[in-house]
Amino acid sequence: MADERVEHTLFWACTLVGALLCVAMPVFAQESYYWCYAEHPDLSYFDHPPMVAWQIWVGTALFGDNAIGIRFGTWLCATGTTWIGLLWLRRLGAESWVRRCWLACTFAMPMLLLAHFMSTPDPPLVFWWAATMYALHRARDGHTGWWLAAGLAAGCALLSKYTAAFLAIGGVLTLAFDPQMRRQLRRPGPYLSQLVAAVTFLPVVVWNVANDFESFRFQTERRWEHAEFGGFFLGRFLLHQTGLLHPWIALSLPFALWWLARRAARRDLTALWMVAFAAPLPLFFLCASMFIKVKMNWLMPCALPLAAVVLTWLRSLGTGDQPSRAPRLTARVLVVSAMVLAIVPPIIHLVPQPAGTSWQGWDRIAERAEYWEEQLDARDGVPDNVFFFASGYRDAAQLSLHLKRRTRRMSGDHHLEAVLAQNVFGVSALQFDHWEPADKHIGQNAIFVLLRPDRRHGEIDKLNRHFASATRVERVEIRVFGRRVAVADIYEARGYRGPKV
Repeated sequence: MADERVEHTLFWACTLVGALLCVAMPVFAQESYYWCYAEHPDLSYFDHPPMVAWQIWVGTALFGDNAIGIRFGTWLCATGTTWIGLLWLRRLGAESWVRRCWLACTFAMPMLLLAHFMSTPDPPLVFWWAATMYALHRARDGHTGWWLAAGLAAGCALLSKYTAAFLAIGGVLTLAFDPQMRRQLRRPGPYLSQLVAAVTFLPVVVWNVANDFESFRFQTERRWEHAEFGGFFLGRFLLHQTGLLHPWIALSLPFALWWLARRAARRDLTALWMVAFAAPLPLFFLCASMFIKVKMNWLMPCALPLAAVVLTWLRSLGTGDQPSRAPRLTARVLVVSAMVLAIVPPIIHLVPQPAGTSWQGWDRIAERAEYWEEQLDARDGVPDNVFFFASGYRDAAQLSLHLKRRTRRMSGDHHLEAVLAQNVFGVSALQFDHWEPADKHIGQNAIFVLLRPDRRHGEIDKLNRHFASATRVERVEIRVFGRRVAVADIYEARGYRGPKV
């Protein structure tokens, strides 16, 4: 009971710190992109299934288009993952030390720290992955209700991200090698579970059928169309995962997996369940990284079983006549890492924005873009003849979000301004291609926002090719405590010639 009270106290502390991070952290460009998903409700989307959009839609309906609204679903998912992780570890018979270290891992492991506040497809995927593992273990006892719950959780994981398909490998391994699970094959539970998962995933299938399987092709064919054997991406993969998993966890992982795999081969069912859901996804992407770029967050769904594998192995080193110092040292490293990493992220407000993403200054940039749009409208005297765009879907998403915030604040209007991305230049802009066809705006004028202009001179050449004329009207500099963190140029562009010139 005392151990459980400590775990409950730590759990609520994690929940509170996660909520504070949701409020303290700026909204990142990738989150704005998924906010745009929610502004265009659909069964699925070009590059991801719809779960992240649905939860942002609920959050913003409750709390508005702010960090709390955008991240409410993420906070619920992170809280649920932390709690289900505890329940799953208890079901597997993990010691109290392992469970408490798991709570520390939710902040000490950078990939799980991000899942506390970044509103992307990963937090719901991590939650539903954990829920599937827990429900499947409960289903070992033969309760049909838990089989249905496992199917629903697996379907929701697939609605979050396609990598949830690797749950099937874990399910097959446990059905094949856990005698209690094998006995369930004579009952309807496993088959009903698959049916529920398939029906739950059906919206994504319907969307893909209606859109020439765009999303499925993007995540399969297009990922591999330039595949080439080499060591560069493999090195990047190993380096990134060492940092994101936590160096202590990552360096221990090969030894822990080998140790637990041997135990699983000797019919240790706890080891079997951990390895079945921890190993297949990392091993696949380890091999894939010899040919393609594997993104840093792709291992996130199996963070819980990976942590369980390492913690279980480290705990085993602390038994016997000469106990190892590893468990005590591990606990200290994880606790210190969790405390530091929970405090450090808000410093990003002071960090200049690199290529690819942004998080600062968009309120001001949107204000100035809207001002110049009004000036251009007034001079031309033609209503609704100006659209906004930015070079890059992430910048376009930030501009769209902050323009809507301004419109809602100033007039209460919920209308979403027409904001386009690189599709104006005839370049694929992911889901933006589905929302606002660039051809629709031929002949119109535009306000173009270019973030980091000193590094992107080629964008001005494109601007001049696709418009009759373009003039820079303002440079916006964003400073925090006197430190410049963002620069954006605003252009008036007249006479759009279309995406194909």
